[in-house]
Amino acid sequence: MTDYKEVMRTRHFLYSFLSRAFAMEVDEDFLKTICETKTLFKQLAESAEDELLKEGCLTSNAAIKDFEENTGKSNLLIDLAAEYASLFLNAGPSPVYLVESVYLGKHHLLYEEPYFEVLDAYKALGFKKSPKFKEPEDHLAVELEFMAKIIELAMQSLDENNLEYAKGYLKLQKEFLDTHLIRWVPQFCRRLEEASSNKFYKALAKLLHGFIKTEQQFLSFMLNELDSVD
Repeated sequence: MTDYKEVMRTRHFLYSFLSRAFAMEVDEDFLKTICETKTLFKQLAESAEDELLKEGCLTSNAAIKDFEENTGKSNLLIDLAAEYASLFLNAGPSPVYLVESVYLGKHHLLYEEPYFEVLDAYKALGFKKSPKFKEPEDHLAVELEFMAKIIELAMQSLDENNLEYAKGYLKLQKEFLDTHLIRWVPQFCRRLEEASSNKFYKALAKLLHGFIKTEQQFLSFMLNELDSVD
């Protein structure tokens, strides 16, 4: 399983990166992180078979180039904060909701069935969102953070050569992806791409959409690989 450790680390980074991107506005620390991902996005664009993921990486790097060329960093952060508020905090004409219940709930409201389903999934793994984060548990940032946490546990199991535990965590990931993320995130990404006039958030929409699609394929592949080791 050593060959896949770097892939697992990259997956963990992308889930954590995207979770942070949708959790709150870009600040100076996260802007630095964004700019530091340039090499990774270039490598992913060169190796990605999925065209949407490739496009997401390329457009992300185009946005990063704009960031680097922007001399007024404070204005840049203000502009990004304004775009975040317009898109996700209901401060603009075309709000894009970040909560699963709004997409999959019977009445498209907060705290519907998906909210309680993700709570059950989190409870089974002992996962809790930060008390500082006041949004519902079926918020996109929390669901992506949950996936990153499962990857941590899977990597730890692989390091310990415990293939059964690793397989169990990968199955949990695939189940959560199939039951939740893949059912609403593509629609969210399409809405975000249509609603945003900002290059960075348009790039995030493509990146997230392509990544979630490739995750389905990767998790199926990894589970087959682990089965073949038995």
